[in-house]
Amino acid sequence: MSEQPEAEASLNELRDGLKEIREAQQRREGDLKTLHDRFGTLSGGVEALRGRANELALQVESVNSATEELREGLSLTRSELGQVKAELTDFRSQYERDQAVLAAQFELDRITEDWQRRFGNREKVRSLARGLVKQLTPQLVRSGALRTDNLRLFVEEHLVHDPDFWLAHATLAVAARLDGDDEIRLTAMGQAQGLDLGKANLFFSLAAARAGEHERAGNWMDGYLQHAVDPDRLGRDFLVVLDAVASRELGDLAHSYARQVMVRWGTEAAAGGTAARASVRRWTPQLRKLLTSPGDRFESLGQAYNGDWPALLEHWRLATVTTGTLAHLRKEFPPPDRTSSSPGRVRYAETAIDRLIGHLEPDEAALHTKKEALRRFIEHRGNEKAAQEEHELRQEADAEVMDFTTLLDNAVFKPSQIALGDDARRLALMQMLPNLCTAAGELVAASVSHRPQNIRIAIEGWHARLPTDPAASIDGKALADELEAQLLERTEAEASAVDRNLPRRVGGTAGGLSALVLAPFLLGGFFLALVLLVGAFAGVWGLLDVTRVPAERGRIREAGVVRRRSAQRRLQDVLSRRIEFFAEWNEHVARLPELCAWDPTGK
Repeated sequence: MSEQPEAEASLNELRDGLKEIREAQQRREGDLKTLHDRFGTLSGGVEALRGRANELALQVESVNSATEELREGLSLTRSELGQVKAELTDFRSQYERDQAVLAAQFELDRITEDWQRRFGNREKVRSLARGLVKQLTPQLVRSGALRTDNLRLFVEEHLVHDPDFWLAHATLAVAARLDGDDEIRLTAMGQAQGLDLGKANLFFSLAAARAGEHERAGNWMDGYLQHAVDPDRLGRDFLVVLDAVASRELGDLAHSYARQVMVRWGTEAAAGGTAARASVRRWTPQLRKLLTSPGDRFESLGQAYNGDWPALLEHWRLATVTTGTLAHLRKEFPPPDRTSSSPGRVRYAETAIDRLIGHLEPDEAALHTKKEALRRFIEHRGNEKAAQEEHELRQEADAEVMDFTTLLDNAVFKPSQIALGDDARRLALMQMLPNLCTAAGELVAASVSHRPQNIRIAIEGWHARLPTDPAASIDGKALADELEAQLLERTEAEASAVDRNLPRRVGGTAGGLSALVLAPFLLGGFFLALVLLVGAFAGVWGLLDVTRVPAERGRIREAGVVRRRSAQRRLQDVLSRRIEFFAEWNEHVARLPELCAWDPTGK
């Protein structure tokens, strides 16, 4: 009975424990519910925050886009501002250039007015001079269609305004000659010569040539060449005159005088006169450029030559100066075509007199230079650098001068660098041809002086001397036999030098046999096999000496046959090339008289 209350007490305790557990569970469930409610609340807050974050991200992206647009707008504005600034700078520069051009135009107008005021009469005199020298003018005077007294009155009127202008006096002399007034003519000629001797003589010469009076033209040309031309300063005007004289547009007398003057200039230069640069040696470098090269035609002779082949070849080339010079001269100066010239043709003389009449006097040249500089500046729309460059180029072209030697050099060797016709170039050549002949003769003499009497050749160690005279008799068979004998002797000596090798034959054979016989009694195993192998190799090596010697001697003799055949071919080629080489050398030397006698006129 006592156990039942204990059981009930245990059950009550258990029930109370379960009740406490249930209550605790309920409290936890309440706590979990509270936590769940709070978690829901937090989840809602997180969602709200996520939405807000998304809104902020969208706003940030919008701000970034706006910022990028603003940056692009700023860049575009900066670019537009730069373009506006550049356009403004260009406009300002162009405005300044336009102002400068406008000022230059005003200055040009002012200088032009000053020119007309000071030198306007000279242009009228020049126009009258051009008309008077035309071939039609004397015909008009003779027919009565043109009255010379009016011409004289016109010229005399301008002489009052500008008595220091030589062309006015020269024009008056021409008009007086048409009128037959010798007193006025002589007085006016004297006045013109007193003001400018050279221009006056040249004008009277060209005017006489235009009138067909070639004797008078020649006499006036003689005075011009003797007293007015500086051989150290020859300009474009002289080149045109030289063309006219050389083409005989001024007659044979003027041509003859021109040749005499050019001979005198050349003589003075050679003697150390005013143009002391034109000596005979002056033309040597140009002639050296005309030397020809044989190429590789004599390569076999050069390989066999036992000496300084490049030096010998260079001396051979010196002799080609005759052939090279003749080829150059005949190419540059073909015989003149006399059938193409028409009588009365005046081409260079017309250009020469037009240039002479239009030539500005020193007081005119200063204003003219200013006018031309202003014109270039206006043409280039204020671009001062471009205008200055063009102006300087024109000035250099107009002021280009050369000495007599340079004229000859360009006329004969550099025709593209000088504005000369064929007749003038041929006249220059006639002056320098004797010097060319002398210079070529010096080169030929140097070539001959360095030519040996004989040359020494070497082929495969065999040496022989050959004469340089291509006509000299050479026993080619004897040389070939000598070469054959020497090479054969050398081959046999080399073959005989291949002798039996007794140490190899006796030592190798005896050593090998001894190893094969004794080794089985003294060794065993691996060492026995090794010694037997070495012994067998030594024996074979010694016995092979018996067949080596005949084989080596046969190889040497076969190589000797090939070498002798090649040497014989080389010898025959060398003998043939020797004749060609020295025969051509003689031919080039022999053409020196042909060069000296060559006539550029084709006669």
